[in-house]
Amino acid sequence: MGLKNALVSVSRAADRAIELGCNFLLLVTGLGLLSLLTIVVVLRYGFESGFSFAPDLSELLFAIFVMAGIAQAARLGVHVATQLLLNGLEGRWRLGLVIIIHTVTASAYLVLAWYALQNAIIAHDQLSPVLRIPWSVGYGCLSLGLALVGVCSLAAIVRHTLGGEEVIVNLADPGAAVA
Repeated sequence: MGLKNALVSVSRAADRAIELGCNFLLLVTGLGLLSLLTIVVVLRYGFESGFSFAPDLSELLFAIFVMAGIAQAARLGVHVATQLLLNGLEGRWRLGLVIIIHTVTASAYLVLAWYALQNAIIAHDQLSPVLRIPWSVGYGCLSLGLALVGVCSLAAIVRHTLGGEEVIVNLADPGAAVA
């Protein structure tokens, strides 16, 4: 009983940490992209100049933004295809499908994270054209984002199986638990 409660607590803590981290990254990179692109447009059309580093920085910020969004979506279990299928099932069938979905998702994303990490190691010597940032930074962000999706899926499996959390797919109810 103690191990079960510990695993459920750890999965809930991981889920909460990923939620906070992803929300922070979405806010910071979203505002960063908005600010950077606004300044670049004003400089281009108002002063016929710009920043040479803007493409490099916007690519990096966008990659981080997208991966944080994907991890958030995985954490909430809000993929359109799974929502449609889960709405048609109830009880044990719904739980079984959620376990299958999260098992496949965790497996696939953790394997992809491993290969992205291997690419990061290989790409360390390659630099972005202007800022001279190693391409390994981008691959590292990708690897981390993919790993977070896997961790979210593993945490969901623990919460639903050991923690007994109900699988509810109605996101219109703000208090509802999700896959």
